[in-house]
Amino acid sequence: MQIANHLQSGTAVKNIQPAHIPFSPHQPDSTSSDDTDPRFPRSQKYRISRHPGSNSSHIAETDCLLQRNGYSIHLVNSLKQRIKASTLIKRMYASRGYQTESASVFSTSSNQYTFEARQSQQLIGTLTLTIDTGKGLLADTLYQPELDQFRRQGRRLCEVSKLAFNPETSSKEIFASLFHMAYIFACHIHNTDDSFIEINPRHATFYKRMLGFRQVGELRTCPRVNAPAVLLHLDLGYMKEQITTQAGQFNQKTKSIYPHFLSQNREKEIIRIIQARQTSFTLFSIQKTDPGHYSEYLQLT
Repeated sequence: MQIANHLQSGTAVKNIQPAHIPFSPHQPDSTSSDDTDPRFPRSQKYRISRHPGSNSSHIAETDCLLQRNGYSIHLVNSLKQRIKASTLIKRMYASRGYQTESASVFSTSSNQYTFEARQSQQLIGTLTLTIDTGKGLLADTLYQPELDQFRRQGRRLCEVSKLAFNPETSSKEIFASLFHMAYIFACHIHNTDDSFIEINPRHATFYKRMLGFRQVGELRTCPRVNAPAVLLHLDLGYMKEQITTQAGQFNQKTKSIYPHFLSQNREKEIIRIIQARQTSFTLFSIQKTDPGHYSEYLQLT
């Protein structure tokens, strides 16, 4: 289940996941994401990390997907990264009074991806995407009938969870970039149709306004974090339309976060690079680490 505070006070995604994103909605952190802005040449505004001396079809071994305006987005695939991401989630959960036993990103599933945002080499945010492959999603615990309605229509599902942000360093743009990476993997790599998020009801308005989610599941109590939850749904076809029409368009009068998304050209570049590196990254599945290390870490925390 996802819990998210408004960006001004913090965002917690609850499966349940807390994420703090403090800023004024009237003063975006970056008004320069448009590729046409002459102040920021394209080569400086966005950079896909590459192997030294290689062509544009390679991503660096560090799994950096994007560098943009002083921060970077990475695919988490090492034990060290997962420990740091889990620690951030647990800290944010605890600050909201949620149970933290399930707040980790240790998984052997090749269809689960955890992304992290870094600024000055420090972890500032994380988000996990899970593709529905017949094994169920976290939201199935409370909302399987609702999810099965989509499955019976032949729709491919995914779920966003474990979203957490450092309250001192997060921003609309970083939040948007994390969601855009998740969208790319969900829509363009796995061809999913619908995204779901389990959220604390007091934060549902934020996701509806900023991303266009709609509520499809009634109020219930999430046992993983012992907190109230509702199920929200987002048609990825709708998300594609918003990215196409709003990305970089800060002159539009909108409360959504889509103007902070990447341009279509940058999105296509990232997709090409990911597809070119699927073999090396084994479709970005996590490194196989001794499960005993996971249990030892969880006992310590």
